[in-house]
Amino acid sequence: MASSAVAKALTRASRAAEERPLPAAEARIVIFSDLHKGVRDGADDFLRCEPGYCAALAWYFEKGYSLYVLGDAEELWENDPEPVLRAGTGYPEVLELEAAFHRLGRYERFFGNHDDLWSHQGAAAKHLAAFFPGLKVREALKLRLTRPGARDGLVIFLHGHQGTSDSDRWRWISRLFVRFVWRPIQRKSGYTGVTPARDYKLRAKHDRAMSAWAGSQAEQPVLITGHTHRPVFWDSTPDPPPAEEAGDSDAERSADREFDLARQRDRPTAYTLPTPCYFNTGCCCFGDGDVTGLEIADGEIRLIRWPLDDGTPRRKVLAHRKLDEVLDAVAARPPEPVTGEETPA
Repeated sequence: MASSAVAKALTRASRAAEERPLPAAEARIVIFSDLHKGVRDGADDFLRCEPGYCAALAWYFEKGYSLYVLGDAEELWENDPEPVLRAGTGYPEVLELEAAFHRLGRYERFFGNHDDLWSHQGAAAKHLAAFFPGLKVREALKLRLTRPGARDGLVIFLHGHQGTSDSDRWRWISRLFVRFVWRPIQRKSGYTGVTPARDYKLRAKHDRAMSAWAGSQAEQPVLITGHTHRPVFWDSTPDPPPAEEAGDSDAERSADREFDLARQRDRPTAYTLPTPCYFNTGCCCFGDGDVTGLEIADGEIRLIRWPLDDGTPRRKVLAHRKLDEVLDAVAARPPEPVTGEETPA
């Protein structure tokens, strides 16, 4: 069920969003979210992920992708903007890599709850103009994917915090807690609670609320968000490993089976998406240095991770489906009504 507050906030953001047409066959977009760039201390969740993210940006730039950053790019609940952006304490080199996309008109920046300062155009211009002159930081964007001979598809991009109690309506209290309680603890411990996902189904209530909202809309959109830090993908069973990488003995296969079974015990119930109306990028602040994101390119939508399992700075495709298959499945399912219950982030 979708929270009534979440549904109301998503509806507001969607209605206010700019809509652009784009031929589906020409779409070439990589979407990342939730970097949480800090000041290179023990509370900086992005520090471990900087190499993978920078490698990804270099690769996607050369491949002609547009870059969408869906919010929480900077951790401004814990930090003031200047030290996050300047050399020595922050990430100007990462911003320069992103700025290369902006100079070619291939960059979209969205604000989230942890960088909602950028929702104020004056603040964004003051702090970001050196890297992104003329940049508009958005709450949401709609792409109308045109398909000759088939029904057009609508894709909505936004951060995903809209309507939640701690991240939207009461964010000033959450901000004080993060800056003055959580940040000192994390600086001393170096602890991050963000762990890599092993599967990509709906688990968190807020993910299910956003999925339910998308499935209830008469426009029948595909909603792409971040915020929860957990990747979500339709029918997300990864491709099986090649034969040479699979277990080569009964003992190994038995160990793999029991490992997976034990890992699933006492975990929240997983929900498979009834239709592919909701996708989540995951995040760029996993504790092991991994970053995950989504690609819309080459007629597919793909969930990807940087780097490879052995640390090589290349992308790994975790799950993928044909874009036409996704859009056709959404168009074939009639909207379902939203019934309201409050859901936390």
